[in-house]
Amino acid sequence: MTGTGITLVGTVFMIVANLLTYSGLIETDGVVYSLLVKPYNMTCGMMSLVIVFGIAYVSAKLNRLKSPVSAGISSLLIFILVAAPAQTVTLADGSTMTVLDTTCLGGGGIFTAIIVALVTVKIITFCTEKNIVVKLPDVVPESLSSSFTAMIPMFFSLLIFYGISEVLERAFGTTLPLLIMYLLSIPLGALNSAPGIVIAGIVACLLCFTGIHGSMVVCISLLPFYMEAVLANAQLVTQGLEPVFSLILLLFHHAAVGGTGCTLGLVLLGLKSRSKQIKAICKASVIPSFFNINEPVVFGMPIIYNPILGIPYILCPVVYVLLNYAGYALGFLKAPYILMLATTPVGVADFLQTLSWTNAVFPYLFIPVSMLL
Repeated sequence: MTGTGITLVGTVFMIVANLLTYSGLIETDGVVYSLLVKPYNMTCGMMSLVIVFGIAYVSAKLNRLKSPVSAGISSLLIFILVAAPAQTVTLADGSTMTVLDTTCLGGGGIFTAIIVALVTVKIITFCTEKNIVVKLPDVVPESLSSSFTAMIPMFFSLLIFYGISEVLERAFGTTLPLLIMYLLSIPLGALNSAPGIVIAGIVACLLCFTGIHGSMVVCISLLPFYMEAVLANAQLVTQGLEPVFSLILLLFHHAAVGGTGCTLGLVLLGLKSRSKQIKAICKASVIPSFFNINEPVVFGMPIIYNPILGIPYILCPVVYVLLNYAGYALGFLKAPYILMLATTPVGVADFLQTLSWTNAVFPYLFIPVSMLL
């Protein structure tokens, strides 16, 4: 959540760059396009840096550490060390330059950022509780004292991650982020299939049916995979290539037409209900539903613990996901390549992620289908 605002700022530049490209006003290999894409690369393309600091900072506060900022900085520096270590390269003119490889600072380093942040804060917490820290007299300002207190825990954290990173590079020729992504690709292989993504949607709806915010549980768990796929597509587009469809990109579609369960069709039907209660609930729900917020109808109808409405509540997203899958397979829909995580009206996020009008219209074409279901 800390990085949402940063993501949106970078996204604006990517949208403008591609709108100008599609209109024929600029070329992808031109100076203007390069200028517009650079802020995107320095925001969304550096998302792992934001994530590692944000998670470490919040985790340190939850563990009641005195200096969460120090924990965030320590985690950030350790992450850069293992994900983008400085290296000297020789340029074509014979001169040398020290550079950081940004490959794993975007979507490819998200899981490494999560692990580094959580483990580093655990080490700091352990050292603090066991009094394995450098203590200065009470007369020393707290800001300076906190810096010295963080020295020993950071040393241990750096030693662990740097040691692992060096062993992996020298023994196996790989890096920690690449190894983690390889290991995570095994369960992702099962998810990245039509049955897998359908099951993810069903689980989200089943949890919501029992009163648990299933979309939050499922989507947050799988969000790093989704972000990685979108950011990888962004890299392809900046190189003048077409974005690639991956089934993980269907992750949020179980909540794309009125919220979890695709309930917009139900709300529109309820406006004509003979029940005054249902009609009142749907009048209050219709505007939020167009913004994919459907708590009023889920709790007010109610859908929760209501097996009759529970059946279409789970069935609608399954049908919608399968129809989207067919749309991508037939080339009617375009794969997302712009990261958009904000709550927007139905179809708006679909357009902003792809700049494709067919993607924007598709959710509205499903409304009559959802009504029938």
